[in-house]
Parts: sequence; C-alpha cells; structure tokens
Amino acid sequence: MAEAAPRRPRPPAAPATIGIFAPSGAVDGERLAKGVARLEADGHRVVVPDATLDQWRYFAGTDAGRVAAFHRLLEDPSIDVMLAARGGYGLTRVLGDIDWARVGASGKVFAGFSDFTAFNCAALALGGLATLHGPLLAVDFGDGEPDEYMRRHFAATLWQGGDAETVAVDHGLAPGTISGMLWGGNLSMLAHLVGTPYLPAVRGGLLYVEEIAEEPYAVERLFYQLHHAGILGGQAAILLGDFEDCVPRNPARYPYAMAEVAETVRALVSCPVLAGLPFGHVARKLTLPFGMPGRLDIAPGSWTLSWPGLAMP
Repeated sequence: MAEAAPRRPRPPAAPATIGIFAPSGAVDGERLAKGVARLEADGHRVVVPDATLDQWRYFAGTDAGRVAAFHRLLEDPSIDVMLAARGGYGLTRVLGDIDWARVGASGKVFAGFSDFTAFNCAALALGGLATLHGPLLAVDFGDGEPDEYMRRHFAATLWQGGDAETVAVDHGLAPGTISGMLWGGNLSMLAHLVGTPYLPAVRGGLLYVEEIAEEPYAVERLFYQLHHAGILGGQAAILLGDFEDCVPRNPARYPYAMAEVAETVRALVSCPVLAGLPFGHVARKLTLPFGMPGRLDIAPGSWTLSWPGLAMP
C-alpha cells in the first residue's frame, strides 16, 4: 500500500465544470475546439485558458507558463474536473515546479493518459490524491467522433457508483479474487520515475501498464527496470493493456514479439499477469482510478476488474 491512505477526489457535479490544461506537448487548436464543443454538447461548462494554445519549442508554452496556467485553474473553486488536453512530452520538465500539496488539497478530479502518467504518480506520491487514468481532450474528444465505449466508461467512473470490465481470455489460472490499489499507466513513464520522489510506493497493488511504438525488446527492458527496482514483485497482479505498434522492426534480427515479453514478465513474478485490459493509446479505453481500490475476479476463461466510481459514498 501507499505510505498514507490516498484522498479520493470530490464527486464532480453532473454536469460538471471542466478545466482544460496543457502540461505537455503543443495543442492543435482545431482538435481543442472540437473537444470543447463535444463536452459542451453533453451539458458541461468548459474553461479553457488562453495559454492552452501557447507554443514554445515542442511544448504548450514555456515551462513557467504551463505551470502558471495550471495553478490558476487549480485555484478556481468552480472547477470540478481538470482534463489534460494532450500528452506527448513535457510533464517531466515541470514535476518539481507544481505545488503537489495544493493539488492534493484541491480535491479536484484530474484525468489524462500517456505523459500524464507522471502527473498521476506525483499527485499520489506527493499530494496524497487519487486521480484518473482516462481520456485526453484533444485526443479522445477532439480527434474525430469520440469512441462510444470510451465515453460510457468515462461517465461511469466520474458520475456513477462504479464500473467493471470482463475480459475473455485463456489465462490458465485458478479461480480467485484479488483486491488492491489500482495504479499504473504508461510503462516508459513509470520506469522513468524509478528512484525519484514522484513514484508512489505501492505494495500489493493492481498494476496496469501500456505502451506505444516501442519494440518488444525495449518493452521488456522497461519491465526489467521495474523488476530490478523491486516494484513488479511487490504487486498483487499485473494487468497488460494495449501495446499499440509495439512490433519488431529490424528484419535482420530475431522477431522478438510481445507474447514473449509477457512470458518473461510471468517468469519474473509470482502474481497473476493478465492480458487484454482495454486501455492505452487506443480510442476504445477505460477510465481507471489511480490510487483507489479495485477488485480482480478470476474465473475459468475470463477475468473481471471492478472499481468504485467517484459517486460512491
């Protein structure tokens, strides 16, 4: 478990006031506008600071500018939910500049994925606040028609009593139930934070991981980083999400595959390692708590992950 019991975010209003912030890569204005329009069509009030469309080098404005815009939204008492505009790269540069105590005290709902995994980690480790591994505004709401599965599960976690997903897979494990803290996200970001104060010390957790565009041997190396740091062996279960475009590319080398990576991970740990959790750099994704309890029920030929929604008392 984490060193202290995480604070659950306040249940957001329905409809909510949603603040949009851009902590990482520069944001496409057209996708931003489409995402805002989609949320407004669902009845939400959306707050978008002018600085959201700033650009400096790769980023959505300078480091100081991105942090200042974030802190202004953080202090707005009308905002229930803060949704990141996009991922990419950039949060690493400002982890030391964000006031994590204020993040924790705010009790707001924070959501995103990819580079946002660093935010999830630091909010729990230094702010004591549970967050959500969920959609990004310009990616999931602003790039084409939003996936209905994504929208349904986003709403279930934020505004309902809970959510669950059953995965049919031939896992070969004995039936049973495992409970633990849900946490995880992008594998590269988790490995990158090893040895820093921003990675929460979670023992007995339900660790979910995903990756994009890394060759399988490199994915395995990231898992070994977590293994050598004592993190993999301390979990109650490991849940593999989508590994989009994680394929071997060099025809002159052995075509190491993700199935072999999963086999290696299973050999490293004594806990269940289960594949097929629908989340990651794909349109069809769950919204998963980061720092809240979950339950894993293993049955013959399938497994089910369930968790409380923010509306649950």
